[in-house]
Amino acid sequence: LNKLSVAELKALVSIPEVVEWHDVSSSDPRVLVQIKAQRNVVPVPTHWSLKREYLSSKRGIEKSPFRLPQFISDTGITEMRDAVLEKQAEQTLKQKQRERVAPKMGRLDIDYQKLYDAFFRFQTKPELTRFGEVYYEGKEAEVDYQHFRPG
Repeated sequence: LNKLSVAELKALVSIPEVVEWHDVSSSDPRVLVQIKAQRNVVPVPTHWSLKREYLSSKRGIEKSPFRLPQFISDTGITEMRDAVLEKQAEQTLKQKQRERVAPKMGRLDIDYQKLYDAFFRFQTKPELTRFGEVYYEGKEAEVDYQHFRPG
């Protein structure tokens, strides 16, 4: 068995950018590189060959608390929830146990038109990854330059 070099493998393929140094050691490097050169093929994530565990460097990072999206917080649901939580904090243990056994449902007075508008008129789509885009450590900390214009 004689192995192909990386340069020889790149010469055999129509798209040489897909050839990586570890492709030459596969059982059939030509087929592997042909598959990688096909359209709409998602690349294998780069962390497959790393010695340390995936996302292990994120253990010590302090996460910011979850914030409701603006279109939901505009409905005023957070103020209603805070009022209910304050009321629950003032309850005695006996009242809390009674509430747990026989809960009273439907006490929140929500304007359903406001909720409808929030979710069907003013909702903004979250930023999603595109097809074939692979997540890697620190991706959320990167600055998105797509909305900037040169000049």
